[in-house]
Amino acid sequence: MKYKFITLLILISGMTTFAQTNDLTDEEIDAFKVQCQERIDAFQMGLEIIGDKQQPADIKTHYLRTLPEMFMGSGDPWTDVNGGRHGAVKMQVSSLSSGKVHDVPLKTYLTRLRDLNYKSVEIKKAQTCLISNLYKVSENMYMGTCTFFQFFTAVGSDNRVYKDRTQKDVDVYIQRVDDGSLGTYWDMKFGDINVVQTSPY
Repeated sequence: MKYKFITLLILISGMTTFAQTNDLTDEEIDAFKVQCQERIDAFQMGLEIIGDKQQPADIKTHYLRTLPEMFMGSGDPWTDVNGGRHGAVKMQVSSLSSGKVHDVPLKTYLTRLRDLNYKSVEIKKAQTCLISNLYKVSENMYMGTCTFFQFFTAVGSDNRVYKDRTQKDVDVYIQRVDDGSLGTYWDMKFGDINVVQTSPY
């Protein structure tokens, strides 16, 4: 089988202060872009498996448990390196029929994806855009946005087919971590995932 995130005012003011002082090297930025794309690909693969009605329950359970680890706070409320507190990561969902967009906690979204009442569900990655708008928000944190596209296909019990193509923006956080045994390293996590546009295909 092949296979966006901070809104507190203190962070916004930090973005204003540091947006023009990105002191990352070209090599670091290139490495972050590669790492981001690899992680988006891995996340997409996990979504495909959770949604696939043919996958064994234990495999789905594995991804329900491990995918949140790719996100700030493992999907739960979290505190950043500057002491700022944030709510649980959210995943926006959209519908062509209603035209509405809803915020759903990430972990709830994953469970609902597994339990969708369709005969079959297929999620495919259409395209992944590399991380962009990378800026410094504090001495030990950078933030960017990664855009990706999904094709969603589901077949109902009456064999009617629902299809859409959705563009989503993901907040990407890169934090410098000082570890006594591992030394200093960069840790990348995702934040909120927001719908930009949903269209038929």
